[in-house]
Amino acid sequence: MAKIICVLYDDPVDGYPTSYARDDLPQPERYPDGQTLPTPHAIDFISSLEQKE
Repeated sequence: MAKIICVLYDDPVDGYPTSYARDDLPQPERYPDGQTLPTPHAIDFISSLEQKE
């Protein structure tokens, strides 16, 4: 059986941040050789399984 720990914190006194560190991360669209990166929109597991049959 797994144990789950939940910690609740008070709301920040100054309010929530307007931006987060992950907002500044670059969003690459292609590998250096020009091939596009995989995206969840381009993955179709059902048709992939049908092709193997």
